[in-house]
Amino acid sequence: MTIAFLARDGDDSRAPESNVPEGLVWRVWRPGGKLALQALAFDPLRWAVTMQHKLGLFEDERYTELGIWSAATLVHRLIVTPRWHRFPFMAAGDLQIGGLWTHPTWRRRGLARVAIERAHRLFAIPGQRFWYVTDSANAASLALARGAGYRLVGEGRRTKPVGIALLGRFEIEREFAPA
Repeated sequence: MTIAFLARDGDDSRAPESNVPEGLVWRVWRPGGKLALQALAFDPLRWAVTMQHKLGLFEDERYTELGIWSAATLVHRLIVTPRWHRFPFMAAGDLQIGGLWTHPTWRRRGLARVAIERAHRLFAIPGQRFWYVTDSANAASLALARGAGYRLVGEGRRTKPVGIALLGRFEIEREFAPA
């Protein structure tokens, strides 16, 4: 599988406000504090992220899960990840937008775009880049990223040392010149 690496500058203070449709609410989760501890018993991913956070594997404290909820149902999730060993292509201060997921009955309503805009608004700082990494064959994901202002900067692969994806890294093998 070929991985597409897309990026955009983080110095965009003009990012639009991100409004969710009527009846939906934002919930933010970070691997620290009381709410983070309560979630550990119910979510293996959050447990793993909390352990990585406690071990200091992330460059900084900005790991964040932005969730859009309808009552007790998660309808969209986006993860903001600071630099760590899995993303060696990132510079200090950069963030990666990923882990996007939308509940099947809530797809095609623009929630992913709203979540990306919210992440830009919350985390944009001068001199940083936002990264978006996806399978190069995922046309919908590529269109979403391009529509949010990302440009293709490289292609590469995801490594799996001893067959274990969790130990792997995303590596750029071919860089593209800026447009």
